[in-house]
Amino acid sequence: MNKEEVIERLKKDLDLPNFKGRLEEKEYTEEEYQKIKNDLNDYFENYVRNIEN
Repeated sequence: MNKEEVIERLKKDLDLPNFKGRLEEKEYTEEEYQKIKNDLNDYFENYVRNIEN
C-alpha cells in the first residue's frame, strides 16, 4: 500500500473522514498499517478520551 492508500484506509476503518496524517512516502505492509492504526487508537484512548472525562 502506498501513503495515499494507507490514509484512505485509515479514514474508512477509523471513521475519520477528515483525517490528514503525515506519513512517509513509501510502500507500507499490512503489519505497518496495523501498527499505525493501533498507534492512532492508543493516542485517542490515552489523550483525547482522557480529556473528555
